[in-house]
Amino acid sequence: MIFNQFEFLFLFLPMVLAAFYFPKLQSARPLVLVVASLIFYAVSGLEHAITLCTGILWVYVVTRSDAIVANLWRLTLAIVPPLLALGYYKYLGFFLDQFIHVGYASNTGEFDMFANIILPAGISFFTFQLVSFAIDRFRGEITTPPNFVKFALYISFFPQLVAGPILRFGQVQSALEKLHTFRLNAPIASKAIVYISVGLASKVLIADTLDSYQTLYVSAPDAISAISATFVLFAYSFQIYFDFYGYSMVAIGLGLLFGFSFPKNFNRPYEALNPQDFWRRWHMTLSFWIRDYLYFPLGGNKVYVRNIIIIFAVCGLWHGAGWSFIVWGLFHAFIVILYHASSSQWDRLPRLFQIGLTFLLVGAGWTLFQFDFETLLSFWSSFNPSREATIDDPELAMWAVVALSALICYGVYFERLADGDLFGKSRPITLTATCALLFTAVLVFITKSSTFIYFRF
Repeated sequence: MIFNQFEFLFLFLPMVLAAFYFPKLQSARPLVLVVASLIFYAVSGLEHAITLCTGILWVYVVTRSDAIVANLWRLTLAIVPPLLALGYYKYLGFFLDQFIHVGYASNTGEFDMFANIILPAGISFFTFQLVSFAIDRFRGEITTPPNFVKFALYISFFPQLVAGPILRFGQVQSALEKLHTFRLNAPIASKAIVYISVGLASKVLIADTLDSYQTLYVSAPDAISAISATFVLFAYSFQIYFDFYGYSMVAIGLGLLFGFSFPKNFNRPYEALNPQDFWRRWHMTLSFWIRDYLYFPLGGNKVYVRNIIIIFAVCGLWHGAGWSFIVWGLFHAFIVILYHASSSQWDRLPRLFQIGLTFLLVGAGWTLFQFDFETLLSFWSSFNPSREATIDDPELAMWAVVALSALICYGVYFERLADGDLFGKSRPITLTATCALLFTAVLVFITKSSTFIYFRF
């Protein structure tokens, strides 16, 4: 089940809200949300739901006792099974194919022993939460573990289960403890509606439109011109931004409806002044997770170059099992190290030039998400002036949508719409009209909407 579906918006969500706020179920709110979250996830497959439940039960049992504090053996016991499950579903086929040459023959029509292994949606996200909880218990940062239902809710809560944000237990502990007394007031409801409306509009109206405009060019990169390739670079950069930003906005809005204040996952990343700054702004909960649970334990800045290469290789693998993802991670390691070595010169550049250069470098990296190596070479070859294109260049209206996306990305701060007072005394009426207009437009096009990009991670 995904947020941009009629079934979610008009069946699942209203039923969960009704059960959550039903007076006689007030004391059972954590259980209500756990059951709802498991139903939400089980729609993608019973096996996947069993994998999730098994991971929750295992980590809870192993970390429940204070014996885990400073006990490396018990910590290993807690985190290895979830990591093995992640490895089986996401990496085993790739590893055996690349290094042992077993089982991969789908292009020849022969039997492929891994062809039917379907990656559970969001397995990287909830695995990282399981691991972070175990590590925090090991470090003694969580002194009083929650009961099983609240722990299960922390891991499986449906708004952020499939594509984040990646939560630390400490970020939701207070909300979990106060869940049975939470009351939804008008300001919180208004804020939630803004986040949900803007998030859905970002996905359905912007990201999916940009996706449809690129289909022809991405499917035949050897037949496009430099102009078309430039269009793809810009269009996909804004597509993946509004796709993931849209999900994160909806997740925050849904969390508010149930008393949770999730950390933001984006801080205007395309305004970053350099590659290092970009990773402080893009997918912030992943960046902070890798920093706290991998970079610092490896020694942090003491062995800067080595550790940057390691953490970005892990970041690439976290996004997907494939050489293109690994190279994408190493590419970002390279540009971060490049900036680190040249920061004194880079930082003296004009501000707009720094933003533009960072955007172009990040955008060039996104092509590794779109193409395998063979088609990627064809794509970049389109910038060769001697190559003839057989597909027409994008129309003016398509460029206009890219320009509008850029204008919204750089010129509109939706969080201020929810948090601030942009409309003065007319705020309630104007805000209601704006959200109603956005939501109506979303409903018109929602049947053509696609799955969120980060669901595959």
